[in-house]
Amino acid sequence: MARYGSYPLRGKYCHEMALRILLACIESHANRYKRYIVPVLSVQMDFYVRVFVRVYTSASAMKNTPLKLSYVYQCTGCDSFHLQPIGRTVSKNTSVRYLPGFGPAVAQACGDCGKKYNMGGPIWSAPIHDVEWVTSILADVKSMKDRYPAFDRISAVLTTISEELPDIPLFLSLHNLCATLKCTSPSAVIFRSAVINGYRISGSHVNPLGLKTDAPMNVIWDIMRCWVKNHPVKAQPPDQAGSVILAKEPVLQALAFALLCFPRKAQAKKVARFLPNPERHWGPKVRAGRQITSKHVSLLGAEAVNGVLKHEEGEEPASKRKKTEDPVTPNL
Repeated sequence: MARYGSYPLRGKYCHEMALRILLACIESHANRYKRYIVPVLSVQMDFYVRVFVRVYTSASAMKNTPLKLSYVYQCTGCDSFHLQPIGRTVSKNTSVRYLPGFGPAVAQACGDCGKKYNMGGPIWSAPIHDVEWVTSILADVKSMKDRYPAFDRISAVLTTISEELPDIPLFLSLHNLCATLKCTSPSAVIFRSAVINGYRISGSHVNPLGLKTDAPMNVIWDIMRCWVKNHPVKAQPPDQAGSVILAKEPVLQALAFALLCFPRKAQAKKVARFLPNPERHWGPKVRAGRQITSKHVSLLGAEAVNGVLKHEEGEEPASKRKKTEDPVTPNL
C-alpha cells in the first residue's frame, strides 16, 4: 500500500495481480499530469514483471480512469473472487456523467461456502494487452527467427498472451478448486469442454494451470459438483468450505462433463507454451552479502553449496593473509 497504493491478495493469480497493481500505480502517477496510459504488453516471467504502455495527454480522457480500476473480494474459504468497479458512467443524450460505482458487489458471507471475504486492490481491471499489437509482433519475430537466440521462449510467451481473453481480469486455478473439494482433478480439456458450453475460457501466460473465463463462480462450482458426482470424495467435516459447496445440488445439470475435445490454438500449431527451466535449481539466488550454509541446497544445489563451503575451508584470499615476510627496512 505504501509503495503502490494497493493491497495484494494471496492467491494463485498473485503474479497477474502484481501486473495489474503496477499498471494502476502508473495510471495514478500519469493522471497527476493530465495523462493516461494504454497497456500494450504486460508480462510476468521468471521472477519479475514488465509492462509496456503508451502514454497519452488528455484531461477529458482522464475521467475514464475509475472505469479501469476495481477492488477484489477474495473468499477465505474457497477459490471464489469477485470484482467491484470503482466508477461507472451514465449516458443521457450526448452527455456522459461519471459516477461512483454501485456496491457492495458481494454480501458479508460468501454465497458458495459461507466464509468471509478479504478485500484487495484497487487493481487495473481493463485489458493489459493490445492483442493486435502482440499478434503483429509475433509475426515479425517469426519472420526474423535467426536474429533471436531466445526465439523459442519469445514465441511461447507471445503465443500464450495472444490467446488470453483480454477482458477477463485474474484467473482460476483448477487444482485449487479441486483442493477445496478434496477431489481428483479433471483434465484441462474436459474442464474447458464443460465451460465452453455457453461461456468463454482460455489459459494464462502467468500460470500453466490458470484458466480465464467469463463464467460466474456459481456455474464453476456447479460444474465441479457434476464432476464429483461421477468421482465421489470421502466425507469431510461439515464446516469445511468444500462440504458446504457439495451439500448444494447443481442447478445447471446440463453442464455435465462430455469430452468434446476443444484443442487450444497452440496445440493445433504444435507451439510450446511453457518451456522447461533453463537449468537445475532454477530460482532466485541467495541475496548478496548473505553467508551460504548447507541449508541453501534447495536454492543453489548441492554441488554449488559444497563448492562454496570447500572454498571457505581452504586457503584464505590474499587480501586476508597475515604478512609473514620480514618488513623491508626503509632507507634512512
